[in-house]
Amino acid sequence: MLEPPVGERSDLFHLILNRYKMPKTSAVWEHFKLSEDDKTKAVCQICDLKLAYHNSTTSLKNHLSSVHPQVSQPSTCSTKPKTSQQILQFRKPLTEKRKREITDAIVEFVAMDMRPVNVVEGEGFRKLMKIMEPDYTVPNRSSISNTLSLKYSDLRGQIYALVEKATALSFTTDIWTSVSMEAYMAVTCHFITQEWELSAFVLETKAFESSHTGVNIAQQLGDAADAFAIPNYKRIAVVHDNASNMKLCTETLNKEPEKWGTVQGVCCSGHTLQLCINEALELDRIRRTVSAARNLVGHFKKSAKATAALKEKQTQQNVVQHKLIQDVATRWNSTYEMLNRLVEQRWPVTAVLSDPSITKKGNHTLDLTGDQWKLAQETSELLGPLLTLTELLSQEANLSLSATVPMLFNLKKRHLSPEEDDSPDIREMKNTLVKEIDSRWELLNLEPTSIYLLSSALDVRFKHLKFLEDEKKDLVYIEVRLIFLLLLYNSK
Repeated sequence: MLEPPVGERSDLFHLILNRYKMPKTSAVWEHFKLSEDDKTKAVCQICDLKLAYHNSTTSLKNHLSSVHPQVSQPSTCSTKPKTSQQILQFRKPLTEKRKREITDAIVEFVAMDMRPVNVVEGEGFRKLMKIMEPDYTVPNRSSISNTLSLKYSDLRGQIYALVEKATALSFTTDIWTSVSMEAYMAVTCHFITQEWELSAFVLETKAFESSHTGVNIAQQLGDAADAFAIPNYKRIAVVHDNASNMKLCTETLNKEPEKWGTVQGVCCSGHTLQLCINEALELDRIRRTVSAARNLVGHFKKSAKATAALKEKQTQQNVVQHKLIQDVATRWNSTYEMLNRLVEQRWPVTAVLSDPSITKKGNHTLDLTGDQWKLAQETSELLGPLLTLTELLSQEANLSLSATVPMLFNLKKRHLSPEEDDSPDIREMKNTLVKEIDSRWELLNLEPTSIYLLSSALDVRFKHLKFLEDEKKDLVYIEVRLIFLLLLYNSK
C-alpha cells in the first residue's frame, strides 16, 4: 500500500490528492467547508460549528435540518451539472405542534394590535407567511375568529380566578367614541395579588347605546362587576373623570350598599389637574400669548417654504433641528410642549420671519412681541413640573392615590409659592393654580376619613403625614386603627 510521504513532500502529496479527488456534489457543501487545519472536520458556514466528517454527509444534513431548517432545502444555484438524479430535501415536515404555535401567534397578533380579523386573508400577509413557513396554511378568518373566542374564554377564566382571590378591588371607567361615532364604555379593575404585585385587567369594553346618564353608567358598571361575581365588600373605589354624569354614577352606587358596600368615588387626579391648569391658561395675557404662539406655529405648519427656511436657519445658528409643535386645545400638556419648543427655536424663527425673501411683508407681524416671548418662557418654566406631576399621577404602575395629596402640598409649597422676581402674570397664574387645587381637592377641609389621607397613612413613603397638623394626623391614625380592628373582627 502506498504510504504518504512526510516532510515537505507531504504537502505536495496532499495538494495533488485534493486536486484529483472527486468533486463534492452534495447540496450540503453550499453551507459547509472542510477545516483547513483538520480535513476530518467540516465547518458550518452559518454558525461556525465544527462537525466530524468521514466521507459521509449524513451528520452535516442532520445539522442543517435541526439547527438551520430555513436553509435545509434543495439548492437552486448549485454548480453541479444537471442530471436526472433528484436532490433530497432536508426540511423536516411541519409538526402539528408547530402549526398550533403559529396559529396562536397570529391570533395573539390580531388581538394585541387590534387588527381586523380579515387581515389573515390579505395577499401581503399570506405571501409573508409563505416565505416565513412555506408548509403552513394560513387559516381563514372564520377559523381565526373561533380561535379568538376560545382564547378570550380562556383568558377570562384566568382573570376570573385572579379577581376571586383578590381581597379588595378598585375600578376605573370611562366612555369614549370610536372613529365611526359609536360610544363604548370600558371598565378596568385594579388590585394587589397575594404576591403583593399590582395588577390591572380590563373587565369589559362594551358598546354604550343608551343615553350617558349617571344611572345608566352605574347600571353598566354594576353589570361588569357582577359578571365576575365580585362581592360588595371587595368593591372599594371607582375612579372617573370630573364629568357630572360620572359623579352622579358614584352617588347612585352609594345608594346600593347591598351591591357596592361602602364604595367611594375618586376623581382622576390627572384630569383634575388638567382642569386646574386650564383655568390658569385662560388668564387674559396668558391666553393672548398662547393664541399668538399658536398662530405663529400654524404659519410654519402651512408653509413648506418657511419650514425649509427654518431648517436652514437652525443650521446657520447651530440650533438643534427640532420641528415646531402645534398644540391641541383639549390637552394642556401640548400647549406646554408648543411654548417650550417655540422658546427653544426663538432666534431661527425670528430670522425666518424677518427675511423678506422668505416671509411676505404682511406676515412679519406673526412674530411675538418681546413681552410675549418672555411670558411664553416663564409660562413654560412654570408648567414643566406640573407635566412631570401629571405623568406620575397618570401612570398605571404607580400607586398614585396615596401620593396625590403629599405631592399637591409639596407642589404648592415649593413651586407655586410667589417669589420676589415673579412677574405679575406669573404671580397671578400661581395664585389661580393654588386656588383651583385647593378647591377641586378640598385640601383645606380634608376629613380624617378621606380616602386620600388614609391611603397616605398606609404608604411607607408618606406615613408620617408631614403635610398635616399634629391634631389632624392623630385623627387619621385613629381612623386607620379602627379600620384595622374592623377587618380583624370580620376575619374571625
